[in-house]
Amino acid sequence: MRKIAMLTSLLMLSFFSYGQTYQNAIGLKGMNAGGGPFGGGGVNFKTFIGGKNALEFTVGGGPYHISGQALYEWQNPTGWTNGFDWYLGVGPSLGVWGSSDHWHYDDDHDYYKKGFHLGVDGVIGLDFNIKPNTGVPLGFAVDTGPYIGLINSPYFGWGGSIAVRYIIN
Repeated sequence: MRKIAMLTSLLMLSFFSYGQTYQNAIGLKGMNAGGGPFGGGGVNFKTFIGGKNALEFTVGGGPYHISGQALYEWQNPTGWTNGFDWYLGVGPSLGVWGSSDHWHYDDDHDYYKKGFHLGVDGVIGLDFNIKPNTGVPLGFAVDTGPYIGLINSPYFGWGGSIAVRYIIN
């Protein structure tokens, strides 16, 4: 019983004791894994909600569509240098589009003229906050992972993204 209590304590410390090198950051993220049928990218915001746990949101679009991605992430230090972390995440992506000029097969098969898509993303990536090492409040991230389309994008895909963020605090 004593060993179980010790193991539980160590696990709780490992999950909740790691302090991030930033709390909130905003910037741009491109080439999203969960961009749906149109790819993705847009304004990105990341916030830590406690310990290693973070929420990341991206909203973007183009002339005929708007899409969004929300990720719940678990972030851990790599141990290589201060501010250089790795992370895993999962969450939904969704979007809407509409245009009479958008691609379609023929008059009987109106594919992608207008609609809604919903999918699930998974990511694994690296996050580098250069502020602890340089004093410059910038962060960079790169990730990759699968996208599973659920509604109006019934496919499995793999993608990646790059983010540049201003560290707010």
